[in-house]
Amino acid sequence: MKFIPALYGEDHAHEHAELCLLLAGRCRFSFERAGCGLEPGDLVICPAGTAHAEAFGRPGVGYRLVWWSLHAGEPSLHATRYSKRGGFEVEHRMSLAALPAEARGRLAALRAMASAARAPDVDALREAMLTVTLALYRRVLDGGEAQHDTRAQLVGRAVDFVRANAARPLALGDVARAVHVSPNYLTGLFRAETGTPLGRFILGERIALAQQRLGRAGASVKAVALGLGFADPFAFSRAFKRVTGQTPRAALAARSGSLAMAS
Repeated sequence: MKFIPALYGEDHAHEHAELCLLLAGRCRFSFERAGCGLEPGDLVICPAGTAHAEAFGRPGVGYRLVWWSLHAGEPSLHATRYSKRGGFEVEHRMSLAALPAEARGRLAALRAMASAARAPDVDALREAMLTVTLALYRRVLDGGEAQHDTRAQLVGRAVDFVRANAARPLALGDVARAVHVSPNYLTGLFRAETGTPLGRFILGERIALAQQRLGRAGASVKAVALGLGFADPFAFSRAFKRVTGQTPRAALAARSGSLAMAS
């Protein structure tokens, strides 16, 4: 099936393996840039470094996926769905890091299967996934879903990464890679949790840093723009005005006027 990127590009990949299980509906899937159609019950194994992407078959036809992120330090399970009314939505993200020893052993087995040169034994794969799922289910029943829901934590890590790297150009993919999820997953989750689009948050943090630098003695618009990695002062000025409502030159002039009045 021809794959038409709709949610994120076909070059998306992780440093860890993932499993993708279609629960309901139909969707398109790209695996190493080869397209296919998924039916309910289909499972895709994406070894580390494998380019992959999902997309709807038709905009009005929904589907529901569950992803198993087999990251060594931060394994997780998250469910997503696409619908005509709601678009792309993140339903759940549950940590798999604090499970019992038996379930952790099955996670290790899943990582080994995902990295093997040949297709895994289906029964062994099913048993490992079922063991991990039941262990997670028991933990949720014992301690409540909120204890294992890591969506807010993931957004918090994305916020910290953006703020720590606001001095350089940041794409959505840069932030997504830093927190080990897909760009589309992160953007949908970020907006759902904060009410702000991730791209707008990134730009806002960079312009806030620009305002700090413009407040320094001897600051110039050109130096601040180039220091933050903007292509040129004109691109910087447009971005600055979009966020603050004024140009950086106007902000610099207002600061100089305030200093003159104070002296």
